[in-house]
Amino acid sequence: MSDMERQETGQVPLREWLRSGKWLAGLAGGAIAAPIGIQLHELGHFAVNVACGFPDNVLRYASVSWTGSSEFRRLWRAGDVEAAAAIAEPWQVALSAAAGPIVSYLTAIGFVLWVRRYGPGPLSLVLGSGFVAPLQGVAAIPVIAIDLFGGGFRGNQDEANFAAITGIPASLAVLPGLICLVFGYWFLVTAFPRGQRSRAVGPPLVGVALGIALWGSVLGPQVLP
Repeated sequence: MSDMERQETGQVPLREWLRSGKWLAGLAGGAIAAPIGIQLHELGHFAVNVACGFPDNVLRYASVSWTGSSEFRRLWRAGDVEAAAAIAEPWQVALSAAAGPIVSYLTAIGFVLWVRRYGPGPLSLVLGSGFVAPLQGVAAIPVIAIDLFGGGFRGNQDEANFAAITGIPASLAVLPGLICLVFGYWFLVTAFPRGQRSRAVGPPLVGVALGIALWGSVLGPQVLP
């Protein structure tokens, strides 16, 4: 079997694949994709906050805030709706909470379609971005568990904050994120032939994990404190 045939069937020996350095490209792409995906999500919140005229908007490396946001949330959850509404329009706060997840869902769909049609992209950057975009869906698991069996979720989670304002059950609000995560990963992994999946998917996934850790603990606080 020729080298070209082995490449196409995913039968390149592991040692040869490691020596080629192709896994480093996937690792780098996943690491680069992590902060990009995180900030796209936060920019969704930030853009709505600016459009709604919330005061003193601040974009951080893993969150967005504005003057009065914490107090609004405290008052609303305490049942003091009028006092909360005096700080900001509830529908605008709900829209802000939903904006980040919506951006993540849409970008996840876009990245999946790209990978399915054109491949993983240079450095597997598109593939890595596809893994990052729906990751918030992981938070749906504890939200659903607590909401159904623990008396109701009350933490500071985007879809749960949206649910608290709109009256939608938190377990229902987070369901799109969980669906996006499961189907997004399934479509990304199955975009590659069986014999090539571990090598195509493994390095970008590891890179995403490293990128999230580095962005959250080292780079992010320096760039966007």
